Amino acid sequence: MMSEPSSTDPVRPTVKRRLLWAGLLPAVCVLAGWMVSRWLAPPTSATVVVPPSRLPAREAKAIDPDERFRRLVLGTWGDNYEGKRTMTLKENGTGTMLVELSGLKATLFADRLRFDMKWAVENGHLKKQTIGSEPVGKVQAILKLMGDRVDEPILELTQDRLLLLDKDGKTKYDWRRVR
Repeated sequence: MMSEPSSTDPVRPTVKRRLLWAGLLPAVCVLAGWMVSRWLAPPTSATVVVPPSRLPAREAKAIDPDERFRRLVLGTWGDNYEGKRTMTLKENGTGTMLVELSGLKATLFADRLRFDMKWAVENGHLKKQTIGSEPVGKVQAILKLMGDRVDEPILELTQDRLLLLDKDGKTKYDWRRVR
């Protein structure tokens, strides 16, 4: 005679366990997608007022506004939007963003994500495209949900502050110069 499988039988999960996973897994996926959308979503374009550059007046007249932004944005910036983020933009148009997560976000993705990118300033917008990452699998999953490009209007750019606007037209990313 065959007996019913025991609750400790590793081959056949219980009905309760199946129901738990059937409800929990989609909920975790939805939550993860929402969290990623809040810190990687590409912004839409918006009309912004950009303050004057802090470059000397004779130099400011010789270059266009985007060129002033390109020079001023070089360096390392930090913010704390949805985790600690550090973004380094190099003169050759490449950069890196390190994202340090904690809690549930770190459990779902990783405690540290690295995005290698190309960047440019065009028409008062900071445009970034991810070209590499670590850990590859975790970041690629995020990029599939969010896309690999962002186009963020520059609201303010000074020696110490970089203020960017999200696509929702409300959320602002307030970066402060680290070096």
